[in-house]
Amino acid sequence: DVTEIEEKEAQAKQEEQILKEQELSNLLHEKRYLKALGLAISLDRPHTVLTVVKAILKEPEGRRHLEENIVRLRKDQK
Repeated sequence: DVTEIEEKEAQAKQEEQILKEQELSNLLHEKRYLKALGLAISLDRPHTVLTVVKAILKEPEGRRHLEENIVRLRKDQK
């Protein structure tokens, strides 16, 4: 049945989304902001991206680290 396959695929996508959200939360808790930035962008979480950018800029050498990582982003992520 096609419906059952579609439901399983939707459930798998939802589980993957939940795992990514948890990973983002863990990265923020561990103050691993540069990795969290990329994940927040890929999850399409603009407010979280702004929060992460502000946190990075507060760190020593934060501006340089942020600039280096922005250069590495894909065009669609920028």
